[in-house]
Amino acid sequence: MMLLNRVRQRLLKAGPESLPLRVAFRMQAAVHGVSMRASGDRISLVRGGCEINLNPAHMMFVPFALRSWEMLFETLEGWPSGGRNVLDFSSPGLHQYRKNGLSFYFPALAEDDCMDAYTAAYRPKPGDVVWDGGAHAGMTACLLAQMVGPNGLVYAFEPDETNFQYLLQNLGRHRLANVIPVKAALSGRSGTASFCMDGTMGAGLCDSLAYSAMDRRRAVETLSMEDACDRLGSVPDYIKLDIEGAELSAIAGALSFLRSHPIHLSIESNHLVGGRLTSGPLDAMLTGVGYRAWSSDEFGQRFTWAVPGPAVYEAAAEAASAARKVA
Repeated sequence: MMLLNRVRQRLLKAGPESLPLRVAFRMQAAVHGVSMRASGDRISLVRGGCEINLNPAHMMFVPFALRSWEMLFETLEGWPSGGRNVLDFSSPGLHQYRKNGLSFYFPALAEDDCMDAYTAAYRPKPGDVVWDGGAHAGMTACLLAQMVGPNGLVYAFEPDETNFQYLLQNLGRHRLANVIPVKAALSGRSGTASFCMDGTMGAGLCDSLAYSAMDRRRAVETLSMEDACDRLGSVPDYIKLDIEGAELSAIAGALSFLRSHPIHLSIESNHLVGGRLTSGPLDAMLTGVGYRAWSSDEFGQRFTWAVPGPAVYEAAAEAASAARKVA
């Protein structure tokens, strides 16, 4: 498995214009029973009466579309065209979710509805403070905002310029006064870092990505969890992370903080870093600082959850007591 992952990473690093990558994606599509055709303005993936269109610049999302085929058509409303049910992500557009009837504007591929996975270990409750790390265009932030209610807060972290503008548009569309957008990336340390700003849900810190286009690299602000708490004035009850592999550095840089600050964590860990999925190292790191951490692919891709253990709550109580004595 490690060898296969390294081969996959090597192909991805070649970029979307790479002929070997295109051939590999066509073969992968065929395995899924999908016909892949590329024209000047779109990549069309067709199986039976269903079709997914992608922008050629977003070739890297072909494997995601193939892997998530059923989920995408189950969760998103398509459009009838040419006798097929079509999900068209080849240009920016408005997409509606079947489950809740909500619609959001997306610059490219729509976010997959992973709320069942994100809330499998902890469901935010009214009044909670939650972080949406990797908020993209705001669909998840919107659903989290509904959970915490008017007395709760959602901080939506999104450093990509295009995604951030769509995030603001969708927050305005749904009149979400309890969501505060934060134009920064969560990372292991505060400062600046190179970020692949491509306006997709795959945008991320270059050090963590399997592929990042040189012409789309920009410097963005990064915040450690501890510094973000200081800036925002509170410690969250819950953090959702989907930050394209940067979860390793974000958690590694926060271990000392997490040891005495009980936070429920839900992390998409289906990302390859160094040829390995990030789930294994996350499990080990979080378990080592007193959390009950585990990973599973029961929701179609890899997720990691972490629940604070007794030692974390005890450390938090001791710190609070010491702070009161100083005051």
